Amino acid sequence: DMPESQKIDIVGYSCRLPGAGSVSAFWDVLREGRFTVSEIPPDRWSAQRFVHPRFGEKGKSYSFAAGVVDNVFDFDPEVFGISPREAEQMDPQQRLLLEVVREALEAAALAPIQLAGSNTGVFVGTSGLDYSNRYMQDMAVADGYFMTGNTLSIISNRISHVFDLHGPSFTVDTACSSSLVAMH
Repeated sequence: DMPESQKIDIVGYSCRLPGAGSVSAFWDVLREGRFTVSEIPPDRWSAQRFVHPRFGEKGKSYSFAAGVVDNVFDFDPEVFGISPREAEQMDPQQRLLLEVVREALEAAALAPIQLAGSNTGVFVGTSGLDYSNRYMQDMAVADGYFMTGNTLSIISNRISHVFDLHGPSFTVDTACSSSLVAMH
């Protein structure tokens, strides 16, 4: 039994998961027992560059199976007061997180203005810089928005800034346990 002081209430939630772009779609995946692992699509990066049929070949892979979230580039930056140019440089993790925070607030029947200026904290677990790695091949395509759009520490801060939240703002990177540690 958990002490009352350690209990939390979940009043709104949202998600983007492989094969499920919404909470209702996620419940469908679970109900149907669907397998949502697919292959990394070519618009993410070229599998051809890294493929090798032999297991264990250094610097190569023989499988490109992944849990891929769909529509990571379907983002309306103006909803969040972000310019299209800035959005182009933003890691999809930041875009998706802004969307799910907004949806979670809607699910909780909270208008963002109700929290604006409040001491609301933001705790985000994240790991991986796959999106920014594409710039390593051609640094000339990165502009002034590259750092804020691709630095993991900024993810929670962007939410705090966009929704005008004045509480603590932490991004936690503990690899695979990031979300669990952030929730704790």
